[in-house]
Amino acid sequence: MKIECFDRYTTEDLILDKDFIELVRNPDKKQELDNLIESFPQKRFEINLAVEIVSGLHVRKFQQAAHRKNELWNEIVIKQTNRIQFRYLKYAAAILLLIGVGGGLFYFFNTENSTPEYANNSFFDNSLTGNEKDVILVLSDGNNFPIQTKQSAIEYSADGSRIKVNEANIIVQDVVSDGCNKMIVPFGKRSVITLSDGTKVWLNSGSTLIFPPSFSGKSREVQLMGEAFFDVTHNKEMPFFVKTGAFELKVYGTRFDVQSYMQDNASSVILVEGSVSMKSKETGAKEVFLTPNQRATVVDGSTNIQIDNIENLEEYTSWTEGYLSFSDEDLAHILKQVSRYYNIEVDVASTKTIDKIYGKLDLKDDLKQVLDGISFISNTKYRKVGNRYEFYQ
Repeated sequence: MKIECFDRYTTEDLILDKDFIELVRNPDKKQELDNLIESFPQKRFEINLAVEIVSGLHVRKFQQAAHRKNELWNEIVIKQTNRIQFRYLKYAAAILLLIGVGGGLFYFFNTENSTPEYANNSFFDNSLTGNEKDVILVLSDGNNFPIQTKQSAIEYSADGSRIKVNEANIIVQDVVSDGCNKMIVPFGKRSVITLSDGTKVWLNSGSTLIFPPSFSGKSREVQLMGEAFFDVTHNKEMPFFVKTGAFELKVYGTRFDVQSYMQDNASSVILVEGSVSMKSKETGAKEVFLTPNQRATVVDGSTNIQIDNIENLEEYTSWTEGYLSFSDEDLAHILKQVSRYYNIEVDVASTKTIDKIYGKLDLKDDLKQVLDGISFISNTKYRKVGNRYEFYQ
């Protein structure tokens, strides 16, 4: 830490400075730390906040149930909201991070007519080449409408003829009974679609949704590649179906998350509310039923569906709010989600086991802040090699 530059240091500069960290953590240097604070009274707030954050980084081994971790988070939020001005707290996109084997506590503050079935998912072919920069809305007549905003909101009228884009632009289309629209969301972008029946669909990065402009007949059907969170409008007379390359999901009025990326070898459904049935597309597969707080996972090429209970649903739905929540996750899994969110390539070069990570990662900051935060929290380094980021120890 260069003392001559100290008057320009922010809280985030301090908690990344190795000399300052040593100053805080070494009891023998308490007087030196006190003298530093006295020498720069105008920086007292930033210094004291940095001291509190760095002090909290000492690992305390303990076992915590997920509900207790959530309680701790809520306590921290309530306490800090009342006494910290968040304009100072920009560091590393880390709201709360719990890291360590067993969970040492670390925290930062930052603030019968249906959609046509396309054989072998041919309608998905070339939907995402990895080169797209904009969200693309494709109408049944073949017209394409690019949407340049990072996050977009699309709303269909009840008859599907009018489409509102980002509360401003209006697209008009002719609705035909067998026509479909397609929403392509490239990596690095997200979108929320309100379908003609009022169903809301949050589309994550690298996802494609196929759907009719207006539902008719005895059922409602959409097709998905990627990840989406659904809040389905209840209609007992017209059940709702979600089809992916791996399974078919039948719902009535419910909330759930579907993840089915072509790059992954497994697909899953997390049920938040209501009830759904799921059936693998493999020959001989049996239909299974889910209740809230359950996850169903099917491996590609398998007829078996594994069901397990989920204690903290937030881990699987938080991306719709712009952050990621983790519990006992490894670094590689976190970086995989971050790579999709920001449309970057990330590798973990180190073969050494890295402690599991718990907590929340705010994805609203810029990429460098996010990567710096992950690096600092996981005690790793990273470098940029061409267009790829490599994490190592």
